[in-house]
Amino acid sequence: MHPILPEQARVLVTGATSGVGEATARLFASRGASVALLARRPDELERVAEEIGERAQWFVADVSDAGSAIAAVRAATQKLGGIDVVVNAAGVAGYATLEELDEDLWHQVIDTNLSGTFYVSREAGLTMRAAGGGSIINVASDLATMGVAGLAHYCAAKAGVVGLTRALAIELAPLVRVNAVCPGPIDTPMLRSGLDQEDDPAEALRQKESTVPLNRLASPEEVARAIYFLAVEGSFATGTAMAFDGGTSAA
Repeated sequence: MHPILPEQARVLVTGATSGVGEATARLFASRGASVALLARRPDELERVAEEIGERAQWFVADVSDAGSAIAAVRAATQKLGGIDVVVNAAGVAGYATLEELDEDLWHQVIDTNLSGTFYVSREAGLTMRAAGGGSIINVASDLATMGVAGLAHYCAAKAGVVGLTRALAIELAPLVRVNAVCPGPIDTPMLRSGLDQEDDPAEALRQKESTVPLNRLASPEEVARAIYFLAVEGSFATGTAMAFDGGTSAA
């Protein structure tokens, strides 16, 4: 496997218009990489690409749809002249009790978080292997190994991401490394949207922070730096699921 040099890297990021995905795209670009931004909303894609500058290209994609995901990966690969790093950060959540968790919501969460990660990883992974090497980082969650009431669909999806990561690491070795980062609560628009639905959002935030031994949420930029480490500097890591959760999985 050839080494990944940040200033020469071609990086594809899904979920690139908010949260961890956006922070990761910005970090790689700041270190000289060319980045392909994938997400569903063209207006937000254009915004992030303009703010990053000439190093960014954007592609509309719904990763929960296999055809859309594969077409976007192929377009990005052609535009950048290849792919060296893939970051699967696209994800959706939403609390739902078992009584509320209908088939549509189940499939929405599973199809985006798990199937989308598979579609992108398979297409890009085979391409990178044929080209001589690469690195895939999947954004999982501390809930991959923890159960939470109201999040059965999300827990199942993220546990699947970790299992998928390990299987792909074996199948794509030795040329393509595949790892996952498992964050705890992150201060993202998705999390804030959930808190805003509570009667007292400020109190809900304090309660969320109190569940973390470090007594705070992670920032998207902190998670992006962990992703960068696994993608570029952790050259002997593959098949790992890095806990990056402020201690939630240790409590």
